[in-house]
Amino acid sequence: MRMLKDDELNQLYVSAQARGSGVAAALIKDAESSFATSGVKIAWLACAIGNCRAARIYEKCGWRRIGEFVYHLDTIEGPFDLEVWRYEKKIVGTAVQPRWVN
Repeated sequence: MRMLKDDELNQLYVSAQARGSGVAAALIKDAESSFATSGVKIAWLACAIGNCRAARIYEKCGWRRIGEFVYHLDTIEGPFDLEVWRYEKKIVGTAVQPRWVN
């Protein structure tokens, strides 16, 4: 499962049974395609500090860790601040080629 929010890859989840199968890379590639279609130039995501498994996948897919920040989350129990690594990736759009020229 993946969810986008503007220029952010907001959620990415792969079940334990599917881990190691390439699903995460496919979801990330699909997200990048959606960003390109939407005209996003640089996409970003937040990764909980210490989540090295997720960090390895992002880096393998070409995302670059650029620093740390506090991500402000709204939960059913109120606001929660989470220290995260910020990853970014330049999104390369694909130009749409016309089928014919007038």
